[in-house]
Amino acid sequence: MKKFALVLIALILSTAARAQYEAQVPDEMMNLEHAQKADSLGKKILSEKGSYPTAIELFKRSATIHKHLSGVKSHDYYTSMALLAKCYLRNNQIQDAINVLCSLSDTYKGEPLLTKDYAIIMDNLSLYYAMADQPDKALEASKEVMRISDGVDISKNDKMLIFVHAAENYSMMKDYQEAIRIQLHALNLAHQLYGMGSETYIGELKYLQQYYEGAGETAKAKKTAVSIESLEKPGGGVRPLDELNTTDDCAYHRGDAYWCAEYYLTHALTEERAFEAGQYATKWCMATDELTIEIDERHTQCIGDCPTELAAFLSGCLLLGQSNEVSQLTREMERQAMDWTVRHYYQNREFLVKPSPELDQLVECLKSNTLEAKLLELIPNVVKEQSK
Repeated sequence: MKKFALVLIALILSTAARAQYEAQVPDEMMNLEHAQKADSLGKKILSEKGSYPTAIELFKRSATIHKHLSGVKSHDYYTSMALLAKCYLRNNQIQDAINVLCSLSDTYKGEPLLTKDYAIIMDNLSLYYAMADQPDKALEASKEVMRISDGVDISKNDKMLIFVHAAENYSMMKDYQEAIRIQLHALNLAHQLYGMGSETYIGELKYLQQYYEGAGETAKAKKTAVSIESLEKPGGGVRPLDELNTTDDCAYHRGDAYWCAEYYLTHALTEERAFEAGQYATKWCMATDELTIEIDERHTQCIGDCPTELAAFLSGCLLLGQSNEVSQLTREMERQAMDWTVRHYYQNREFLVKPSPELDQLVECLKSNTLEAKLLELIPNVVKEQSK
């Protein structure tokens, strides 16, 4: 009888906690239109860093409606509750944020097929516990998400963040060896996603150095510090060309290629390793099967015979292709890449042995604010043939 009473009390407390994060919604507003309106307004407040108490009430309302319409296991309900937790966090109500995510995790826990939603809930919960200075609970949440992460279809970026948070939580509990092991997985993903020269990769490398120091592995910590110093130098993220021999190589080094393309387009040719960065981006474009770039008369009449600016155009195509996750660029994207090429040429013309007459003409258009119209003339949109 005593055990039953304790279970009943726990159930009452759980029900009361859930009610705290729900809203009183009139029957006439219990529809999808009002839920979507509340969600939209709440997201706008979040993006503009406005009144978080107002956003809290909006997401309470939308979550209540979604629960009524679709149930607690619907993605709409999950999204509203996750955003409600984020608002509480922004409003410095961290325990409320934790309570909302705990409620969500209870809903998803024990499902036959654990979902991406559950993985993200547990990862956010681990982060919130860490922020609330509850490292033991943060680590337990990380262990749970690590347990299921391999069986859940989540993006590489989400998986990288899961590893990052888990490594931090292990380090907070002084388990530096496990922190090092997991941080190495995070770094591998950061490399693939953003390249070794990126702020993300270098930032995570600095955490690895701290974990080595915590574990007393002084030699590895010093070696990591040397790597950080090298990568932080101008052009430090440029990789050797001979690592791009296969399509699998290109898939692994797509982040390095992106970094090199961006570095090439944003630095003068006289900058350290800028020319090598352009070569790397060019080779990636030639060797990959992820992106098809057609160079024909349309493009040569813009670039002429100028290899440095062909590399600039390919770099622009690479950036746009990866950013938009497309295998072939639209004509609009090609014009954007050519616009960047003209600007790159304009900034570097004095360093070239042989200028391009074609690009000189486009530079004049740039100066007269007619470049957009000229590029539309040279690289027109594809006209679909009408069916007869």
